[in-house]
This record gives sequence, C-alpha cells and structure tokens, in this order.
Amino acid sequence: MEIKIQQPNDGNEYYHTEITCNTFNFPSSRTITYNRNAKDPVQSGLEQFWKNLLSTRRVFSRSFGSTFNHIVMVNGCPIVLSREGIRYQINGKSYNLASICSAMARITYKSCFEDDPVKLLSSLYTNLTLPENVRYCMENRAPYHFFEDYEKIEVRLHVRQISDKEMAIEISDGLWGTMSIRDLDIFCNFYLHNKSRGSWKRTSPKALYRRTLGKDPTDSELKIMKAFLQQNRMRDIVEARALELVNDMLVQHKGRLTADYDDSGKLSELFVRGNDFDWKLTANTYKSDIQKVSTFVWQPAYMKEEVLDENGEGTDEYIQVLRGASWRGPICIDNMAEGSPLGDQFAARALALLNDSFTIKIVNTIKSYISAEPNEYRVDFDEM
Repeated sequence: MEIKIQQPNDGNEYYHTEITCNTFNFPSSRTITYNRNAKDPVQSGLEQFWKNLLSTRRVFSRSFGSTFNHIVMVNGCPIVLSREGIRYQINGKSYNLASICSAMARITYKSCFEDDPVKLLSSLYTNLTLPENVRYCMENRAPYHFFEDYEKIEVRLHVRQISDKEMAIEISDGLWGTMSIRDLDIFCNFYLHNKSRGSWKRTSPKALYRRTLGKDPTDSELKIMKAFLQQNRMRDIVEARALELVNDMLVQHKGRLTADYDDSGKLSELFVRGNDFDWKLTANTYKSDIQKVSTFVWQPAYMKEEVLDENGEGTDEYIQVLRGASWRGPICIDNMAEGSPLGDQFAARALALLNDSFTIKIVNTIKSYISAEPNEYRVDFDEM
C-alpha cells in the first residue's frame, strides 16, 4: 500500500512511503491528512491511520480483526504486529494500543526520508521506550489543573527522567515527587488529552502530593504547594517562554529583526529584513487562534489614472502610475495547529521570512502580494 502523507503547508503536496504485508490484503493506496486540532497534526493523522488498522472497534473498516499476527514491512523494515485476546504486541512485546500506534506513526513518517531498515528499527525501539506523552512532558512540562475557589487553575510542572522506568515531577518549590513512566503517560491522557479513563483523573493537589511523595502534606505544606502551582500557570509560562524566544532572535539576528512594544510593554510589531523583501508582523489577537499575527510586505503602490488626450480631456483609457511604496496585506498565513501563543507565532513567521526567497515558493498566499523584483524596494531599517 502506498502511503501519501499530506505535507503541513498549503502546497497540496505529499510525502510518500510504502507498507506491505503478505498476510493481509491492503488497498493500493491511502492518503493521510493532518489533524489541526492536535498538538502534532501530522503525528495525530498517522496515529489514527494505525488505530484504524489495529483496533477491533466496528466503526473502523479494513482493520486486522480481533486476532491477528502479521509481519508488516514499513519501507522494508520488518515489524511483527499481533493481538490475542485483549493484548497487543509489537515484535513480541506487549504495549497498549496508544503506544503502538504512536511508535508506528513515528516510524512511518521517518520512512519517508530514511531507507535503512536498521535505522528505522532502532527508531521504533526508541519511541517505544519513551511514550509520546512523556516526550511531550519533557519538552513542554507536564500539564495539570486543579480548582481553587471555583476557579480552574491550569499549570505546567517540570519533569525529569531519573531511570529507565521512573520520572521525577516538581510539585512544589524545590520539592520533587516521583511517578513511573507508565503513570505519567496515563496522567497526560487526562490532563493533556481530556480522556476520562485512568486512575490519575481529577487528582487534587493533596492527592498529587501523597501519590508522588508517599505521604500526606501538612496544612502548611499544602498551602505552599498551591502557591507554587499558581506561580506556574500554563498561560503565563508559555507566553513568557515564547517572548524569550523572540528576544533571543532579536540578538541573534541583529540588523535583520527589530521590534516595537506597546505602552504596557507587550510586543506589538516585528520588522523583518528578508533575503529579498522587507516584512512587518503585527499582533492581532482578535483574529482566529491560528492567526494571531498579521503579515505585511513592503511593495510598490500603484494608482489607476485616466489617460488624457492633447486637449486635456479623458479618453476612457487608464494606466497604472507608481505612487511610492507601502505595506501590502494582511497576508493570510495560518499556524498548522491551534493553541500557539502570540510569541511563538511571531517567532515562527519571523524565522520563515528571514529566508523569504524560499518561503514565498511554499506559501501560496504570499505570491499575489509580490509585484516587485527582489531587493527592488527596501525600507531603511533604521527608520522601521
């Protein structure tokens, strides 16, 4: 079966790979689209593809069935997938369905760019060792929420791997509890994916303290813990980190990036000197969640003027007359996934537009706003 994976852009292009199986009749091809509501849209689309094959639920057609034992080749890499009773196995070792689908999704995507079966198999075992949820927590902190005075407080907690099977999680100031990798995976199913199954759903701060440290907190310890959690509100942490990224970029690309801030100190505009053109990014929080930043490009401005005859009278013919240059836009450039903070959207667009000679080729919405030749019109960067 040829697998076509929709590329995360607006070019309507695909990555390609192939999976084969001598004991199951695959269709000739399958197109996999990304899921924009997910944290990782392409990964989510691939996970759903494998879930359709492996799950026993009747809503999925063309599945392997309730009992199976197949050798599936992913671009030449052999993988044994089996199910007996309620147990799923991959290469003879049992995992839950979510872990198997996540690992298979990763290797399927990697196989679009890698032909060596040894490297693909090594990548598979790496992904099985550390579940997708745990990887997310190590990169982005573990999500958690609790209620205080009828207010939902969403926070992010530091996570560190301390052994092959155990993770440490900072639940109070300098106080680290422990939970197994499997428990953190289940923990995330509720606090990251809103799945109500599992023993970690709706865990109060007191219960979190007891389950990670093995004892109940005193009243003062619980009070300190709640104060610590409130200082680590998710929205504040994510926005602060995103704006820190922008500030680092301003230093790294000095002379090509410059920023303007509003009266409250928030980033309001970011000017980018690309390879070929000059760009302006402005904050627009009233727009959709995937387009909090508006994009403009500095281009010549033309006005339509009527052609006059020798007597100064109109001829009903018109010409375009150059009237300087101006910011053209806003240009529609969406984020792939929802939920990205304002600072991240500023940073992502700025990085892309620094190499605008390439970005213009892959983002189709930009092309209609470009009328000048590269470097024909430039803004004095000191006056931006």
